[in-house]
Amino acid sequence: MIGFLTLYILEGACFRLVETYASKRLSWAWGNYLQGSINPMLSKLGLDHFAEPPKAIVDSLSIEGQILKEDDYSSKVMSFSLPKRDRFLEYLSTIDDPLGEFDIRDFQMLRGVVTPGLKRPAMFEDVRDGLARREGDLLEFAEGFFIFLTSASSNSDYEDQFAELEKSFSFLLNNGVACLLLATESLEDLMGKISFLKASYPLLAENLVVFGRGEQASLIMEACFARPSTYRGIIVENPSRPVPMPVEDSRAWFLAIEDEFSPGNRTQNMATLSWVIKSRQSEFLYPSRLGGLLRIRKEDAEVPISSFAVAYALQCIDYFRVASILYPQSHGAQEKKPSTFKSLNRKMMTKATTSQDVKLNTPVSSFAEKIEEPTYSCEMVSEYRRIHGDDPSVKRLSNRELVLRIGRSFESMGEEVMAQIDSKDPLFIRFYLSIKELDP
Repeated sequence: MIGFLTLYILEGACFRLVETYASKRLSWAWGNYLQGSINPMLSKLGLDHFAEPPKAIVDSLSIEGQILKEDDYSSKVMSFSLPKRDRFLEYLSTIDDPLGEFDIRDFQMLRGVVTPGLKRPAMFEDVRDGLARREGDLLEFAEGFFIFLTSASSNSDYEDQFAELEKSFSFLLNNGVACLLLATESLEDLMGKISFLKASYPLLAENLVVFGRGEQASLIMEACFARPSTYRGIIVENPSRPVPMPVEDSRAWFLAIEDEFSPGNRTQNMATLSWVIKSRQSEFLYPSRLGGLLRIRKEDAEVPISSFAVAYALQCIDYFRVASILYPQSHGAQEKKPSTFKSLNRKMMTKATTSQDVKLNTPVSSFAEKIEEPTYSCEMVSEYRRIHGDDPSVKRLSNRELVLRIGRSFESMGEEVMAQIDSKDPLFIRFYLSIKELDP
């Protein structure tokens, strides 16, 4: 009994103090980002990972009660980030010359973009999309992009605020995240600048998280309302006015931070609660638990960005860095996709049969001249190789072997997931189905 108690105390101390162990325990509890599922054995232990999120606004419960309930849930479900938050606060107190190792550049109307200096070789898809001249060229990228909105109207105000943020930015940059203090005048100005950033620097701004306070917080919510697919996450502190939820399905994670509960502002409180609860509505485990959170700020009020917000931004970016392949890209109105993998399978096999019929009617000599061994190069394979670039076992696999491995993994997750993958990378699905027929 004493031994068990000692082990229990030791495990709790490791979870609270050791960042790598805290992250590992989260993955034990929820699985990986692509195949998240509750661990049935660990769920019996009453760990914070298994706290149930508040489901909806309850009329019988006061607004204050609901906000406090959300705050309690946020504290529990983000408890795995405590070691990272400690490391962030320690970093702020010890770092000197925080941006000395990083490039600070102007991207036309975007002043003072700080990049982490990450580069990777260009792949076939980069050349196809016009991002590189040839395969192997070095391309600058970032794991994520963090924007802090400001209303600073003068150079001196902007420079003072940038100086305050340097240490926080440095911590994010050391985690592969580009940073920008963005002065904005209006919603149109904000949306125009972010559209420019996404269009001109897609490898830097793929995983975009935006932070703002007061009026800037409300501007972020309005921008997300207009174009929800632009953002991976938005973090708002004390928004100045209520903003309705996006009509379009939003996959952006949402964190609301309040300095204190204000009982007189019922409309604002209800709007914030609606955003929090709606943002957790997801078929995937991680966003269904972390996609919408509300936090009453209790700690580190003296730092420009709370440790909770920094940890949340990094967790959001880390999730989408891997799990973005589960979400089809939004390009406006899209053709209706098959609702199940079975219909998708029939559709693809019909195409394959038609293609074979055409080839069989081709003269043998002509057919022999035209046939080539396919490279199985597609967006999904390239993304998988990028994510697992340091894994020697992945480097040894051919594209064909990767297509089969990834496809089987997705197929085991169900028909709806396969249909979603088809909407993002139909070429990958076509490759998988054709290989599967030959190598069942």
